[in-house]
Amino acid sequence: MSLSKVDMLLHHHPRAVMLTGLAAVGVPWLLNNYRQFRALGQTRLKGPLGWFVALMLTAFGRETVSTAEYDKAATQERWLETPVERRGTRPVTGWHCVPHRQTNRLPSDEMAKRLDAIFEKHAAANPTLVQTIVSPHEKNVLAMVIHSDVPSPHKDAVQGLREIGHIHRIDHSMHIILSPADSKTAIDLGWAERHPLSGVNPFFPFPNNYLPSNYLLVYAPRDKAELDVVERILVASIGYMTGSRSVA
Repeated sequence: MSLSKVDMLLHHHPRAVMLTGLAAVGVPWLLNNYRQFRALGQTRLKGPLGWFVALMLTAFGRETVSTAEYDKAATQERWLETPVERRGTRPVTGWHCVPHRQTNRLPSDEMAKRLDAIFEKHAAANPTLVQTIVSPHEKNVLAMVIHSDVPSPHKDAVQGLREIGHIHRIDHSMHIILSPADSKTAIDLGWAERHPLSGVNPFFPFPNNYLPSNYLLVYAPRDKAELDVVERILVASIGYMTGSRSVA
């Protein structure tokens, strides 16, 4: 098309030309973004509508690895003995904040099975402290929650819907809640990151049902040494969320 014809189109149909240009750029990006969303695995947000909701929520997410806010917490109690620093760089997480998943450095099938067994072991070993139900957050995986006979010991437990943690089947990362001091340790040493929506303004998007700022993604373990640390993090989460110092 000659420059004179382009000029004529811009002059007579500027809106149509602009919209066509935006569509040419935007549609491929949106299609690719939808494929990325689908690749993150099963989630409570399903199909194109779920993707659109995830797209909107991601606009309100925040960075996930700063820890200065935990120094200001009212309590500095610890349940986690300081682990070694996690080797290597952090795994990459998906562009979307919901679902919040890692996309590389995934564990072997054997390591994934061992993590499942550890999760089940601690659920069974603490029957007066915890129980397992469908995750109040994910809606499609089993979660460890505070036992119905145990009162919520703090605001984090209430905001976190009394859920201690769950394992994501696609990558075997975990979402858990740690004490503020333990959250700082786990993030600073490379074992975890915050959920992008944790601590976000309570009035949007979920009034009275927002994630506490210490709602963390714990990266999937790649070997026995990392599995041992992840197990200690899980035990610390059980202790903090139930207010117990006697977790088996």
